Amino acid sequence: MKLLLSYLFIIYNTHYLNKIYSPAMPNILLVEDDKIIAEGLKFSLENSGFNTKWCTMGYDALDHLNDQKVDLVLLDIGLPDINGFDVLRNIRKTSNIPVIIVTAMNDDTEIVLGIEGLGADDYVTKPFNNRVLIARIRAQLRHVQGQDLKSLQNTKKLKQVFEINKDLHQILLLGEVVGLTRAECKILMYMIEHPNRIHSKGHLLNVMHDRPTGAGENTIVSHIQHIRAALNKIDPNNEYIDNLRGLGYSLTL
Repeated sequence: MKLLLSYLFIIYNTHYLNKIYSPAMPNILLVEDDKIIAEGLKFSLENSGFNTKWCTMGYDALDHLNDQKVDLVLLDIGLPDINGFDVLRNIRKTSNIPVIIVTAMNDDTEIVLGIEGLGADDYVTKPFNNRVLIARIRAQLRHVQGQDLKSLQNTKKLKQVFEINKDLHQILLLGEVVGLTRAECKILMYMIEHPNRIHSKGHLLNVMHDRPTGAGENTIVSHIQHIRAALNKIDPNNEYIDNLRGLGYSLTL
């Protein structure tokens, strides 16, 4: 009996240490103020092999993102201190990390705002099945791994043809300054820093203004046309920005 208990103790501790120290374990940031939902989800995530940090406040989540490596965010909208959409807006200013909105809201307008307007990657409404949510998390992480490889290869190519000077609000293509307005420069800078990713018109509007505005999506269409013309003037042999009908725009080489 003692031998069996010792054996089980060794297995348990080996499993526990592997979970803690395994470098392959993705880091999930759970932003949820409902204690019952959060504790149950955190338990499921950790048992599925995810390191999980739980924050009840939006500002705490943003601080954690600044200080720690996070692979994916599960984000509630109705937070006590700051609206979840504002959290997402702040995340998208600096990061393309996958964000899955997890909320009791099921209004179509809210879903469109989260996914198209602010750049969320998925949307799950409460109540939800933890196993289904975890499957969606794994799908997002697999997608990111594939995109990371493409982005790494593409970024190396982009650095050979584009140069960004944020202080002067200038972009150089093949050593020549691209003639752009400040708004157009912000859009192109963002697309260069986030290649091989589809950017909706609504998301690019937010990039341009740093917040939602009443401006229509035709504004982005006009800016993209000007950007393309400016790039084509310097390098007429390449089309850098792809128009994916109904989805948005992507910068590729």
